[in-house]
Amino acid sequence: MKSTLQQLEQWLKTNYRAAYGSLQPGLSDAAIDALLKDWPFKLSADVRALYRWRNGFEDTQVQLLPNLSFLPLEYALELAGALWAASAEGARKSGTDFFPRSVLPIFADEHHDLMLLVQGSQEAVPSTPAQVAALQQGQRLYAFERLEDLLKSALELLSSGVYAVDQDHDAVSVTDEARAQATWRKYPLLYLEKAALTTSEADEDDSDDLDDDESGENLLAGLMSMLGLNPEDLDPATATLEELDDLQEVSPVHEWPEALQQRFHKLGGVMTVKENEDDEGDVTA
Repeated sequence: MKSTLQQLEQWLKTNYRAAYGSLQPGLSDAAIDALLKDWPFKLSADVRALYRWRNGFEDTQVQLLPNLSFLPLEYALELAGALWAASAEGARKSGTDFFPRSVLPIFADEHHDLMLLVQGSQEAVPSTPAQVAALQQGQRLYAFERLEDLLKSALELLSSGVYAVDQDHDAVSVTDEARAQATWRKYPLLYLEKAALTTSEADEDDSDDLDDDESGENLLAGLMSMLGLNPEDLDPATATLEELDDLQEVSPVHEWPEALQQRFHKLGGVMTVKENEDDEGDVTA
């Protein structure tokens, strides 16, 4: 990761002065820990390395990836906090918790729609998947198994001109989608598709008119699919307690397949307070 970031910085210094000039000094581990003190998950080592290198862009209108700016960690947590709060409100209204607290957006566009998402974990891990999604449009675009591979591919695409820098507008665009995808495929990918997460094309066209419950359900489905948090995708014979706890963040235990529920309880899983309260509220005299 260190070598990749050094090469990226050198390329920016030579070829994209606005981005290089907007890079903020990196954070110490103590500073990272202080910012994360209220987040109940741990950042992977590669994300910590990214923020030790540089703490995002001072000007978040400047793009590093196509349509995406590199967010300072405090900004990323503030944005995530707004999404978590909206998700909690959605859960109170409809039972739909559409943005898991384990997800953190570290790159975003100016509208906070297109985002690069990483995932926290209960224990420190070496790397995280890096997944790009257009949340409000209900599309997942592409995802690398490791954040470093996404950055390596971005450096290659910037160097080749496939990612073109508009120096007048501090923007980055894709000039050749096929060549971009060919470069991405050199690295392990979780998926590479532009799949609709909404229920129909009409939903996409009228996305601004969706009520909160419907848009929350669409976004929940998308995030669950992107993060591998779908009850139907987990094998009851091999699922780990950590996987099931993560799944519980976005899907109530009582809605899982029976075999998966049995696996959860066999491993000593404990349902969240919220779900227990919901269950109690359903009891009739």
